Amino acid sequence: MKSRLLRKITKSQKYQILTEIKRSQGLSVSELCDRMNLSYMGVKQHCVALEKDGYLDTWRRPKGMGRPEKAYRLTELAQEFFPTEYTNFTLEILNSITQVYGEAAPEKILYQIYQNQNAEVRLKVTGTNLEEKARSLAALRESEGYMSEYYFNPDTQQHQIIEYNSPVLAIADRYKIMHRLEQNMFESVLSVPVSRNAERISGLYKCTFTCLT
Repeated sequence: MKSRLLRKITKSQKYQILTEIKRSQGLSVSELCDRMNLSYMGVKQHCVALEKDGYLDTWRRPKGMGRPEKAYRLTELAQEFFPTEYTNFTLEILNSITQVYGEAAPEKILYQIYQNQNAEVRLKVTGTNLEEKARSLAALRESEGYMSEYYFNPDTQQHQIIEYNSPVLAIADRYKIMHRLEQNMFESVLSVPVSRNAERISGLYKCTFTCLT
C-alpha cells in the first residue's frame, strides 16, 4: 500500500512541490506558485494534503515588514522520496567490519573509498578556471542525487556549491569522518581550500561548500 502511494506521488504535482521545497529552506504557497506556474488554490490543496500525510509541516516565517508568513518545509518522513545509497545495507556492512576487524577498520575503508572516488571525480570534472570546475562538479553531483547547484555569492565574491540532499547522510551521521573526506575531495578537485557548512531544519538539508580564494 505504501509503495503504491510513493509511486503515485512521485509522478504527480505533489512530488514537484516536495522537490521545490527540498531545494530551499522552506517555501510559501505563493513562492511555490511562482516556481511551478500553477494556481494558488491548486498548490494550496496539494500542500494541505501533503501535510495531512505527514510529508510537510508549517511554521511562521518572519518577513521584513508585516506579519510573519506561513511557509512549508519537509518532514523527516519526506526523505523517503529522495535518493539514498542502500543506507541500511551499507551500515550493516560497516558494523560487521567493526565487529570483525575493530573500531578503526570502517574509517580506513571509507578513506580508501573516497581516495578512489576522488581520482574518478578529477577525471570527470572539466574546466580551465575555478568557476568552470565548480559548475562541472555541481553538475556531476546533481547527477548523483545530491540536488547540487553552483552559486556565485555576490556579497563575498566567492564560488559556492550548494546541495539540498545527501544520499549518504545517514551513513555520514554514523561515521563523521565522511564529512571531512568529502570536504577534502572538493578541495582536491577544485584545487583551492573549501569550507563546508551543513544546516538542517525539520526535514530540510542544506550543505554549502565555499571556495576560499
